[in-house]
Amino acid sequence: MKGLQKIKASALQFAILVSVIIAILLASFLALTHTHRLFGMQSELLLNTIDASQEGIDFSLNPNNQIGDSLDLTDENLSTIIKKDAWGGFLKIESTSQSKTKSFSKIGLIGQNTEAVRTALQVTETQLPLVLVGDTKIEGNAFVSNKGIKAGVISGKYFNGDTLIEGDIKITNGQLPKLDKSWRKRTQRLLKNFIVDDSQLIGIEAEIKNSFFNPNKVIFENGGLVLDQTFVGNIIIKSNTEIIVTKFAELTDVLLIAPKITVQKGFRGNAHFLASKTIMIEEETTFLYPSSLVLVDINKDFITPILRGEEPIYISEKVNFSGVIIYFPEENPEQHSQTSISLQPETEIVGSIYCQGNMELSGRVKGAIFVERFLVNEFGSRYINHIYNGKILSKQLPKEFCGLPFSEKKKGVVQWLY
Repeated sequence: MKGLQKIKASALQFAILVSVIIAILLASFLALTHTHRLFGMQSELLLNTIDASQEGIDFSLNPNNQIGDSLDLTDENLSTIIKKDAWGGFLKIESTSQSKTKSFSKIGLIGQNTEAVRTALQVTETQLPLVLVGDTKIEGNAFVSNKGIKAGVISGKYFNGDTLIEGDIKITNGQLPKLDKSWRKRTQRLLKNFIVDDSQLIGIEAEIKNSFFNPNKVIFENGGLVLDQTFVGNIIIKSNTEIIVTKFAELTDVLLIAPKITVQKGFRGNAHFLASKTIMIEEETTFLYPSSLVLVDINKDFITPILRGEEPIYISEKVNFSGVIIYFPEENPEQHSQTSISLQPETEIVGSIYCQGNMELSGRVKGAIFVERFLVNEFGSRYINHIYNGKILSKQLPKEFCGLPFSEKKKGVVQWLY
């Protein structure tokens, strides 16, 4: 009997051990199943949040969707806030989606999509023809007055081309495309205000980097600034007088603001420049895409002659620039007879130029120009609505290019910010 009892006790212990092992395995399996299910739910939630953030960006690209400074898109499960800002000559869109414990943000520079049917130029001048002289060449559609486009002569220099334009000639409506209202408002505010939103004021160091997901870092100087340091990302450099960028400066995506800005010979980088009096680009400089020059002219006198090299935006010879160039006066003058943008020979612009004034074109633009009228200041005379040796080659603009911050045009992502 004792032996039989030992066998039963041992079997009972073995049965208990097996039961415990099975229980542990079942518990582990249930825990693993629950973990996988929870992980799947969390992953799906995160993916939905990421998708919603992208949908916010896509929403902002549609010209039919009007966004002020911000817009809140909320449903039962997701909340997406879209914020619109200005960064140089581009719109800056931040889309942040929130779903329970998950949050995701995307930030991008936004600009007009390249059109399938390329526009080379659009002028608002309605009384005069556009006159081409010398080695001028235009590829793409042109919106001009009902006087059309003609070949002309300046001081014995005739038009040398075989055809006036490689594209269609259309009648202008006398107006330039409208820039985004929020972009204009924000740009003018950046020129006037010292601190922007939740910006962090910092001093100059040899190297400064800042993510666009962090608050702005602002370097401010009441006097002039000479830059030869390295600045990358979400950084605003502002002076109340003048900024000089030397060839030793390494700039990536930063925003420079001053009444006067000079970029010295030999500079290479990509940045955004915002001024209220003059932007002077010296020869043999290179601006990588996406860069921008923006001048909001505070001048009240648009009649007194301006010396060569002192135009509001002056781009010297042998400059390579990829991006957008924008000029507009703070107040629209009744008469505007002086040059607003001067583009010198052997210089190439890849992108778009918007000039709510007069432009002198002697270089090459691979893209489009939107301007009131062209001027030529040569041989001691001024020729209104003439182009001398200038080239506008809209068909050579890369189809991936996105540019000007127009309000009623289909937009695309210029660059994803980091």
